[in-house]
Amino acid sequence: MSAPRQLPTLTGLRGIAAFAVLFYHIRGSMAGFAPAPVIELLAHGYLAVDLFFVLSGFVLWWTYGPAFRERGGAAVLPFIVRRFARIFPLHLAIMAAMLGFAALLTLTGRPLGAQYPLSQIPAHLLLVQNWGFTDQLAWNDPAWSISTEWAAYLLLALGGGWAARWQAGAWRFPLSALTIAAALGIYFALTGRSGIGMDIPATGLIRCLAEFAIGVLLCQWWSAMGARRWRIRITALCLAAIGTALIASGVSQPAGVPLIMAAIVIAALETSLAQRPFLGGGLAQWLGQISYALYLSHFFLWIVFKLVFVSNADAVSPLGIAGFIVVTLAVSHLLHHSVELHGRRLFQRWGDDALAAFRARRAHG
Repeated sequence: MSAPRQLPTLTGLRGIAAFAVLFYHIRGSMAGFAPAPVIELLAHGYLAVDLFFVLSGFVLWWTYGPAFRERGGAAVLPFIVRRFARIFPLHLAIMAAMLGFAALLTLTGRPLGAQYPLSQIPAHLLLVQNWGFTDQLAWNDPAWSISTEWAAYLLLALGGGWAARWQAGAWRFPLSALTIAAALGIYFALTGRSGIGMDIPATGLIRCLAEFAIGVLLCQWWSAMGARRWRIRITALCLAAIGTALIASGVSQPAGVPLIMAAIVIAALETSLAQRPFLGGGLAQWLGQISYALYLSHFFLWIVFKLVFVSNADAVSPLGIAGFIVVTLAVSHLLHHSVELHGRRLFQRWGDDALAAFRARRAHG
């Protein structure tokens, strides 16, 4: 298939997913004016993280798969450097702000509480907190998913050369996706958990790895399907139908969610091929570009916003919610340009210099 260099619908979709997580975290403060069905809908916003995981697997293979195919093991270290440069600068900046906030609370005589456990700081700084090193969500709660993605990146680096040899036959991806989803559902059932969002410190890693793998396999399959658009669309419909049936029947929500997310990504990919892609406009693309900053900063910004501007956190006014969203978008835009992009270039340059020095030492024995 002649693949487009850019997949604009995926970019726009990231922005929508980040907003879904934001509203998930603030929904409790909207109960004073939002109808109950709206609050119930927002309560499912945590599922946007599952969409992120499938999207991430797809985009990572879309971007780096050719390097793994062409260079094999030589592509591993550059890949790790680029992923480190992509996620760590902003993460460390948010953690630094939260550490400063915790210090301010201590200096003013306020208890830190369970949200700021000092013993867990090293794990959170290194983004390994959700690798089984903690039993609670703490500090910047949304960073748990970045922790699991960091694990997925490292595993992809180790297995990228092998994955590049995978032959994406017409039925291999659908069968693989169903198998992975079934295994995930069985794991949740055997551990007594009925929902995919339950006990994130214990289940978040396997949840991410399974859905990330589905995204990688989807990229290989979709790229190889060529002009067989009807088969791609039928596959998306079948995955969505099976996933919906698993959830609606109560058989297994954890097995159904990844299949629905894979179907959504396929639909987004197909619309990216259109002459006027869905979510291809300037606003949607901007939201997608700042989505990482929006996702990683909103939780802490909400804590600070409530402390400074809100007297009753259980009943924030519509104007207060709108003000928070405007502030969050503005801060996310600034973080994206001043921390995320600048930090990525800086960390990547340091990493590339370190790789060049390493290769030079090896070349000279």
